[in-house]
Amino acid sequence: MTERILPSPPSSRSGGQKPSAESDFWAELFLDLTVRVEWLSQALEAVPTEDASAESLVRLRGYAKGLEELHQALGRVQEQRAIPEMKPLFLLEGPIAAFLSRLYGWCDEIGTDFERMAVALRRRQPTSIVFEHVAVNRSYAHFDAIFTAMRRANDAARSSSPAGDKDKRRELEERLEELIWATEWVHMALARPPGQ
Repeated sequence: MTERILPSPPSSRSGGQKPSAESDFWAELFLDLTVRVEWLSQALEAVPTEDASAESLVRLRGYAKGLEELHQALGRVQEQRAIPEMKPLFLLEGPIAAFLSRLYGWCDEIGTDFERMAVALRRRQPTSIVFEHVAVNRSYAHFDAIFTAMRRANDAARSSSPAGDKDKRRELEERLEELIWATEWVHMALARPPGQ
C-alpha cells in the first residue's frame, strides 16, 4: 500500500450522509472533481521550483491544466441538467450517463496519479511523469467507442425530438463535443513523449 503524504482530499460524500438521489448524483461527482482539481493545484504549488525537477513540474502542470479544462467542460455540460427538457437525457441508463460516469471515474484515476507525482516531486523523490503509451491508447480507444455510441443515440433522439427542443438539444450536443475534445486533449497530453 502506498503511503499518502498529503491527507486525502475532502469528499462531498461523508459517511454520515444518506445516499444521494439520482438528481444529486451528477452534482456530487462534479463537486468531488472540483475538490480534486483544487487539491492538485495546491499540491503543485508546494513543489520546490528551484529543484532539478523543473521540467517534470512543467509537464505535470500541463496535465493539471488539462484536467482543469476537462472539469470546466464538464461543468458546462452539467448546466444542461437544469433545463427540464434535457433532464431525461441524463438518466443513469442513457448514453450520456455512460460517458459521464466513465469520464468521472477516469478523472479520479488520473487525478490520483497526478497527485502522487506532485507529492513525489515535492519530496524530491524519483517519479515517472510519463504515461505508458499503450495504456493511453487503450484508454482513448475505450472513450472513442463511448463517444461513437453517444453520438449515435443523440442523432436518433434528435430526429424524434419536438421542434422546440431541437435548439436546446443542439446546445447540449455542442457542449458534449467540447467535452469530448477536452477528453481527447488530455489523452494527447498524456501520450506526449518526454521532452515535448
